[in-house]
Amino acid sequence: MLMKTLATTLLIVVALLSPVSKASAQFAFGMQYCVDAEDAHAKITLPASALVDIIKESGDAISSKDVCLGEKPQGTLSGYQADFDGDGTEEMWLLYHTGEDGAGCNVTMIITPTGGGKYQLMDLLSFPGGKALIRPMVALDGGIQMYLQNSHTLEDGSEEVKGSVLAYTQTALIILTSWTQKAGMKEDTFITEQVDAVFIDLNFDNVKELVVRYNMHETGGGAPTSKNLVDQYILTLDFLPNHLRYGVYDSVGYDKIQEAETLAKAGRTQLNRDETRIEGIIKMREALQTNPFMTWARVRLGEFLLHDGKYSDAQLTLVLARAFDPEYNKTYRILGDTYLRLNDLQKALAAYERYIELGPESTYYRKKVEHNIKQITIPKNRRK
Repeated sequence: MLMKTLATTLLIVVALLSPVSKASAQFAFGMQYCVDAEDAHAKITLPASALVDIIKESGDAISSKDVCLGEKPQGTLSGYQADFDGDGTEEMWLLYHTGEDGAGCNVTMIITPTGGGKYQLMDLLSFPGGKALIRPMVALDGGIQMYLQNSHTLEDGSEEVKGSVLAYTQTALIILTSWTQKAGMKEDTFITEQVDAVFIDLNFDNVKELVVRYNMHETGGGAPTSKNLVDQYILTLDFLPNHLRYGVYDSVGYDKIQEAETLAKAGRTQLNRDETRIEGIIKMREALQTNPFMTWARVRLGEFLLHDGKYSDAQLTLVLARAFDPEYNKTYRILGDTYLRLNDLQKALAAYERYIELGPESTYYRKKVEHNIKQITIPKNRRK
């Protein structure tokens, strides 16, 4: 079995790329739930033929190969249009892929319209081929952050997912932070490396942190489970505006994460007794500071706060739980109950509907939630 040791998969990179850089990068994975909504920025699509003019305008600075362009332009460039850098002129942040879905060529570029259907290239970044996406993540004072991800198969047959948190300012495209996940052979053992990342204001200081969890499983080709987990760590990064990067300010390894699990279970037991209730709350909160991905503990704490009449505290706790694990069904049932207590019927309804969509824990809770939905949606004079 591999030793439980801090892995080196995570790469913290700060790289200023010139407007025509050919540099490739390691890319971030797992932030689909944390980026801006798809309709938060205007979507834009351009034909690949627009790249021909961009190459001509650049002189000898770039070639067709640099922008994944073949002899016959095919496909489209798709992305978002906005004044990304705050200079009063709108830019287009676009992704272009050609070739097979699992391979091919990928490039992301920032261009600005110059009139008459012409565009000027501001910056570009090439990265490994495969299925890819880009999404706006957060606005900065002098630019914007974007999330970029792609999936592909390596020559040895292993699957790899890469992604990146990027920033664009008036001067350059910047790689803020990056990491990789993959599945394949390592030291004659089939290993699955997984990464989860959450972009959220964890400590309610109005600054969003980037919390990353890395897991390594000896799966033997099977599914990753808690039983074949051999390494784990959690990093918390904070954005440093003066340096345009994320810096690690907390790191927790495998042993501490296991201790947090034990501490949370002890706290859960103490919540049920009047004489130990306060100590139980303290233990669970300490455990969640160590391992914020421990969703079951956060939901149990939120449920207790709800029943204790602390509705606002319950809401904050459960919203965090939802961010760290958007697929955990129980979160939405308790959150719906909390919004009912706060008399926010629309949010309660949305939470209950998501709970039904994910699948209730039991027939009892299904009927209870369906009853609450009926009470919200059907006028009083029509209820039976």
